[in-house]
Amino acid sequence: MKKALMASTALVAAGFIAADAAAVDVELYGQVNKAFVAYDDGQVTDSAVVDNDVASTRFGFMGSQALDNGLTASVLMELELQSNPSNNLVQSNTANQSSAAASTNGANVRDRQSRVGLAGDWGAVFLGRQSTATDGTAEADLAGVKNLMNSDASEIGGDLLFTNKSVTRNAAGGDVYTGANGSLADLDSGAGQLNVTVDQGQAELNMDGQGIQDAIRYDSPIFNGFQGRVSVAQGGDVDAGVFYNGKYDAYAIKGALGYVRYNDAATAANDIVESQLSASVSVKHDSGIAGTVAYGKRSLDNKSTGVEDPDFMYLKAGYAWDAFEVAADYGNYSDYITTQTADHELKAMGLGAQYNLGNGVSVAGVYRSFGFEIDSATLDNADDISLYALNLRVKF
Repeated sequence: MKKALMASTALVAAGFIAADAAAVDVELYGQVNKAFVAYDDGQVTDSAVVDNDVASTRFGFMGSQALDNGLTASVLMELELQSNPSNNLVQSNTANQSSAAASTNGANVRDRQSRVGLAGDWGAVFLGRQSTATDGTAEADLAGVKNLMNSDASEIGGDLLFTNKSVTRNAAGGDVYTGANGSLADLDSGAGQLNVTVDQGQAELNMDGQGIQDAIRYDSPIFNGFQGRVSVAQGGDVDAGVFYNGKYDAYAIKGALGYVRYNDAATAANDIVESQLSASVSVKHDSGIAGTVAYGKRSLDNKSTGVEDPDFMYLKAGYAWDAFEVAADYGNYSDYITTQTADHELKAMGLGAQYNLGNGVSVAGVYRSFGFEIDSATLDNADDISLYALNLRVKF
């Protein structure tokens, strides 16, 4: 749906067009994306209704205006609404209960993106809260079932806890998930349990660039399917990416490569992320068969003895016909917990299907298995986690 909104006041404040300019044609867009998730951690099973973090519930306005000098001004404002994010799903630590807490973030509405831009034959410059130059470099994917499956395995069930298969949980009271009462010791924050994902604050489990930041970004013109991007985020982090989208005969090809250099000059802490490389490529044949490969690696500064640089590898195969899509994937995330000196890896395997009903409506389902291995005599006895999810996405 499109509405003509008088946005000249906002654009004057940004210094892009004159006060007597015509209205900018602005488009309203968004989606509601919800999922039902059930899990089995080896000792308890439970379920929850969550907001799908693969592509969150959101709405926004975007528009552009051609100027008399040949430039084009643009505006984007997007809000995100997540009451119970799927990546925050975690078992309860209340005695005699296993259910996940509902609405962990309450009525959480946040500014996801808000930026302005100018474009011409030389490319485009954007200023404000936005995707940085490397956002999406680990997620080029034509293999289908993207509502529930991508290279970041933590987006559905990311905070679920691994438990010790040799110990029965304590149901007598208090915190039933402490290390002494049935779960592995926490390798993330040092108190509690081991999470599927790790919150380093700088990047996701799949090392997908810098995500969304307050930044200034330049996009080059598209040449033979290639586009370069460079951005500087508030705080001094710099990243650059190259994206490709094209077709050769019966093959559609999509790919990306990104590099981030973090500004850690004033940080004396050990094991901080100094730089990050991420890449992905996906190929789809006209027959519907497709494959995706993604890789990422972080370089740490001031490394402690025994700490290794994290990396990951992701593989996905899919097939699409008519409105149906099926896919299988595998992810291996090594040494991603930088506070842990023992070698460790998270393995995630999934099978999924998606049916696109048209007009932006789709349903999808996935089964995923998480496994954790570590070179430690006291922490290597973790149960696998099985997760099932059904998803309904409605776009407008």
